[in-house]
Amino acid sequence: MHFLDSLRGFTLVHMILFHLCYDLVFFLGMDLPWYGGWPGQMWGGCIRFSFILISGAVFSKGRHPCRRGLILMGWGLALTLVTWIAVPEALIRFGVLSFLGAVSLIGAAAYPYLKKIPAFPGFFGSAVLLAVTWPIPRGGLGVGDKILWRLPKVFYETRVLYWLGFPDETFYSTDHFPVLPWIFLFFMGIYLAELFCRGDAQGERAGRTSWIRRWRPGVLAFFGRHSLYIYLVHQPLIYGCCLLWSHQGVF
Repeated sequence: MHFLDSLRGFTLVHMILFHLCYDLVFFLGMDLPWYGGWPGQMWGGCIRFSFILISGAVFSKGRHPCRRGLILMGWGLALTLVTWIAVPEALIRFGVLSFLGAVSLIGAAAYPYLKKIPAFPGFFGSAVLLAVTWPIPRGGLGVGDKILWRLPKVFYETRVLYWLGFPDETFYSTDHFPVLPWIFLFFMGIYLAELFCRGDAQGERAGRTSWIRRWRPGVLAFFGRHSLYIYLVHQPLIYGCCLLWSHQGVF
């Protein structure tokens, strides 16, 4: 768990820096060309993928997934209300907290069945399903961004299925993580933990992964253990500091 907490803390630090750049560009008008180009897109994509993958790995080692899922969904709803009232141009609808809450509840029900699938086939199968369902929010199934099979339009004509992966044409959110396709990345994290972080590993695999179990906690592990609270406060603090510095003529 110290290793997983450190990974989550490392990803959280990058997320804070990424959101700092977001505030500088979109709220204060600072010119950061690389942020809107492929370097910024790649950076953000790595953060999103890493955070959900690690969350899946931590899920398999955690306790009380239903209680944690309800807490996360509650905070996700609170962020939606706050952004809707305070910064509607940056409205968050079913963002990462709501997603993690939903998949924690789904995972709690599905985990007994997921455990019956060996780790490597489970990881590979989840990766295939992630690739196939990746274009669902854009209208169908396929491979990556390429849609090979259009889904019925009726799924996308309702305004209540955006959380599942079927947003309508008017849907808007600055942070949207629908259950499909992202849940399969979460499942990949569960199987990844089974492959590398099993506490009862023996033999050759135990020798290859013993350094994980010997990992000692540090600052990053502390951040990882308190990731929810840091996530909740970091953006208001960053935004407040940026506004303060802008009034003082720094930007």
